[in-house]
Amino acid sequence: MQYERLVQWAREVFEERWPGRKSVTIWASSECSNMIAQNQVRAGRKLRGKARYDGLQPLDSPVVVPISDYGSRGKKMMLTATAGAYLFKFSVEDSDPFEVVYASSYFDDDVQDLTAIAIVPADRLETWAAFEFACARAVRPRIRRRRDVYIIGGTDAFFDPTVDWDDVILPDDLKDDLVEDMEAFFTKGVQIYRQLKLAPFRKLLLAGVPGTGKTMLCAAMAKKAISHGRIVVYVSGSDRDGASFEKIQRALQAVTAARYPVLLIVEEIDAYLQGDDKARVLNVLDGVESPNNPEGALLLATTNYPEVIDERIAKRPGRLDRIFVIPTIQDDAHAEKMLRHYMADQWRDEHVTVISQLINQPGAFVREAALHARMLAAHEHRTEVTLEYLEQSIDSLLRQIHSGSDFLRERRPIGLVHASGKSKKAQRHNPFGFHE
Repeated sequence: MQYERLVQWAREVFEERWPGRKSVTIWASSECSNMIAQNQVRAGRKLRGKARYDGLQPLDSPVVVPISDYGSRGKKMMLTATAGAYLFKFSVEDSDPFEVVYASSYFDDDVQDLTAIAIVPADRLETWAAFEFACARAVRPRIRRRRDVYIIGGTDAFFDPTVDWDDVILPDDLKDDLVEDMEAFFTKGVQIYRQLKLAPFRKLLLAGVPGTGKTMLCAAMAKKAISHGRIVVYVSGSDRDGASFEKIQRALQAVTAARYPVLLIVEEIDAYLQGDDKARVLNVLDGVESPNNPEGALLLATTNYPEVIDERIAKRPGRLDRIFVIPTIQDDAHAEKMLRHYMADQWRDEHVTVISQLINQPGAFVREAALHARMLAAHEHRTEVTLEYLEQSIDSLLRQIHSGSDFLRERRPIGLVHASGKSKKAQRHNPFGFHE
């Protein structure tokens, strides 16, 4: 195992500096090598046990290649998670000073997940634990109530949700059920969880084929939550790190640190259920590592691939509290309402002729059909979108689907930040057996 090389090197350094002193080897927090923590937890910091942190000394190690990640903190770009080796120095009132040899490194070429170890004097674990806690608090995102959404893991730090509740064209009973669940949890449910001595953490899943409006629904829920004075945190997989549990972990830290109710949004949660990360996500859903925000936290997750959310998650009570199936267009009224929305001032009564062709299609199909029809008219310098243009647009899209170049399969969702609801490979069955 590669971590053994870290341990062997660190033990040799400790023995050379403190020959004969009894020590323990521990898994350490990677946040101690984070540049944010090292800039904020400064020499002179008082710790438990009449101890004081006296600073650090970088060490050259043949088994660690120093490298840092970077990201935005507020409006400033700065170095963040870092692989490196350090000597952390401490002093204790009425006692001898001591040092901790620490090393963190990446071992997996595919996953940016730091592994850290430390050699700590056997009688100073309490002080080291206090130091680790100080580093973790420094790294944890600073969450304050504001009028936009915090982004964890994206290229931007915040975004402003602009989707209004009325912009989401879905069955009214589904929308009402979802928002009532959120409001009931924050207004009454949090207190019930606390009475039962449970962390007030509720988990909802939006499942459905690509293009049905899950992303827009999340954006509208975010705007509604903010209007009620809640904090919204969004986990983004759009940067170079992709979907990693480290982002989920950072988001949970932010949720725990917040002093207000929090809506936590994780799109495409199936992407996080890979390899070792799957067990870690299960721990979060089980409550082992759930955020314990006394004001309440509600997880709103989405998936285009409900079959990936296997029985260990979907059918085990407590891991997911409710699953909402977001349907394709089910009836003429739904289809007409959506087509009117996307045709806007170009709507003509004759357009109802195509309504039957929209049944069982996702909302993204209707949007593309309307946009393409309007573009056809614009290309011909026409001011009116006739029925002919709309039929031509729908026929073109259906040919793409039937020919195997399905636009729904080729276009991946970009995420909530862009509120697009675009698609991955369509899965048109409902493996859970829930009623749509």
